[in-house]
Amino acid sequence: MRVKKFSPDYVTAIKYVLLFAAFAATNKLEKTVMPYSAAIYAASIAFGYSAFFSSAIWILSFLVFKCTGLLAYAGIVSAFFIAVSFVYKKLGVKPRYEIVLFATVAAAVFCFLGDTINYVPIEKRVTVAAITVLLTLVAYVAIKGVNEKGLKFKPCFDEYATAAVLFTVIGTGVCNALSPFVWKSVCVLLILLSAYLYRQGVCTVFAAVCGISFSVYYGNVSYASVYLCMGVFAESVTRFSRYLSAATVLAADYLAERFFGVYGAYALTDFISCFIGAAIFCVTPSFLLKNLKERLCVFREKQLSRVSINRNRTFLSNRLYELSGVFTEMSDALSAFKKTAMTEDKARICIVREIMNAVCKNCDNYYKCKENENKIAESLNVLTGIGFAKGKLSLIDLPKELSVSCVRPNNLLYGLNKLLSDYRGEAINNANVCTGRKLIADEAKNVSEILKKLALESGTLLKYRSDLERKLSAALLKAGYPVHELLIYGEDSRLCIGMILSVKEIELGKLITAVEKTVGTRMALTEKSNVTEEKCYLSFRIAAPYDAFFGLAAAKKDGSEKSGDTHSVTRISDDRFLVALSDGMGSGEQANRVSSVTLSLIESFYKAGMKSELILGTVAKLLAITAEETFTALDVSVIDLKNCTADFIKYGAPYGFIVGENGIRIVESNSLPLGILDELKPSVATAKLAAGDMVILVTDGIADAFGSPTDLAEFLRTLPALNPQTLADDVMKRALSLTDGKREDDMTVLAVRIFKKKPA
Repeated sequence: MRVKKFSPDYVTAIKYVLLFAAFAATNKLEKTVMPYSAAIYAASIAFGYSAFFSSAIWILSFLVFKCTGLLAYAGIVSAFFIAVSFVYKKLGVKPRYEIVLFATVAAAVFCFLGDTINYVPIEKRVTVAAITVLLTLVAYVAIKGVNEKGLKFKPCFDEYATAAVLFTVIGTGVCNALSPFVWKSVCVLLILLSAYLYRQGVCTVFAAVCGISFSVYYGNVSYASVYLCMGVFAESVTRFSRYLSAATVLAADYLAERFFGVYGAYALTDFISCFIGAAIFCVTPSFLLKNLKERLCVFREKQLSRVSINRNRTFLSNRLYELSGVFTEMSDALSAFKKTAMTEDKARICIVREIMNAVCKNCDNYYKCKENENKIAESLNVLTGIGFAKGKLSLIDLPKELSVSCVRPNNLLYGLNKLLSDYRGEAINNANVCTGRKLIADEAKNVSEILKKLALESGTLLKYRSDLERKLSAALLKAGYPVHELLIYGEDSRLCIGMILSVKEIELGKLITAVEKTVGTRMALTEKSNVTEEKCYLSFRIAAPYDAFFGLAAAKKDGSEKSGDTHSVTRISDDRFLVALSDGMGSGEQANRVSSVTLSLIESFYKAGMKSELILGTVAKLLAITAEETFTALDVSVIDLKNCTADFIKYGAPYGFIVGENGIRIVESNSLPLGILDELKPSVATAKLAAGDMVILVTDGIADAFGSPTDLAEFLRTLPALNPQTLADDVMKRALSLTDGKREDDMTVLAVRIFKKKPA
């Protein structure tokens, strides 16, 4: 038989120890022992405390003071409440406000029995009984609030009021039972804890409540003001240091006597009792206080909204996965069900059959040719094959057999050319349909990949940073920016901060500095918007360690209204830039249109999160299936500002250059322009960059002016790679000087310089 290991319940033990202390203190509300504790005893029974154990420690609270004369009363009342507890347990319900009625019965027992040893006048017994009944109602409401809400959640006014009354009663009892100096030590400790654990205002109110018990004990309301000052002093400095908070409480206690003479004379016992409470607070380990604060301050964080966000993210992730599956199925279906085009051999057979039926049958010489039908069909087959090869037939293409026997060669050639033309048109349309189907299948697959990526990102549950939220909230308040709401989530490079500030004007530099100092890394403002006239929303993300600035020089071809060269410099994500040059074949309006459309497509695809190979393959197919010939030389560089790398993708573009402290690197290109072939593969290269490196892209006009990449590289060696705009202008001036100022093609230079941001 397996023996269950005993595990002590420390929380329950502490509850009953505190309950016993409350019984004992309440019994000493006066100088002589009176059964006021029956109020707390009745309330504890109502909230499920063990009737037997509660009764035992309640009777013990009388024995502590050697008050045996109240044992008969305590025994009868205990038996009564044990019976009440048994009945309610059998009924499966809990006592509510009817517990006051039961307390009235217990009070009647005291009125009848009194103290069996020490005489208590009937008037005194009735007064004690009445106060006990009222205290039962107070204790029931107060314990109900603590039992249901603990110290985490904001109580309502009646719970505040009854808790304050009960606390005052217990405090007065401690002063009578032990000493006011003991209660002073406890109150100082509790005041310092409330200042550290709760938001502003709570400590001051609580300190005033602590002072009321001393005012009752000494009969001097000035004590309430002394403890109120303690709370104000502690609350004003606790955000700077908890040790400073303890020191200010000691100072407030001394100054109250020094300036107002509250104590009559400030004795050593006054200082020691205050010092003990402050010392206990100071020596309490910081991690215990932080853990306690974490537990007690949960109600300040919007837990429901945070849980709802993660639940919605999970739901969205599941839907995105389902949608991803739909697009995957679409891609597979489009790839599987291909339209089979007629082969050339079948087409030749069909064309020969159609010619013999449509042309030969109407010929006067038809029956004579029919005698040699096989030879005629073979000759027509050969002639059709020549037509497929040449595209169009003429009289010189007629085979000898047909030239001798056919009496209508012109009709024959006309019919064949028409059928060949129809076949070619059908073949082109079929090829375009196949290309379009493949294009749609590829894009469906691409959309599926994007949805999977989004599903993975949104399916990752956010990890909230409550500890960092409190630090940042305090830092922003110190900087003069009161935070209305604050949310920090994510880890490492995915750290995100969202906040609502209760201010009209913001000095962004000061605000970002406060955020970066608290977080310990560079942050970038990603969004700023007004919520109301007095509140604004701001969002921050981890800033990339590198950044870039750009320079551009361009000149259009002589005689052209528009340049066929277009450029793009755009941010495609928080830490990635797209830099691109597109050189439409030719110049003028047509070249500009092709070039602009190409770059616009590429920008949109990259921003959507598509992969480079799918983006460029899609653009190549779109250009290839257009009715007109649309070619463009494309030079793309995707610069990663987080890892300081660059991906180069070239379609028929000239060489690119990377100019840095270690010399010049050339990025080669050996691919045809985009749009010539739909399955064209680009030249792809990846380069590691460093702070200060300059990436230079040029179009054919610049490359042709210099003559060779070596000449352009040698010229770049003579230029200081500091300002990209100056460098681009110098390259353009040199190119124009080499062509004597003539611009035989559109000319563009795009320069990008990488630099490292200053650390936070």
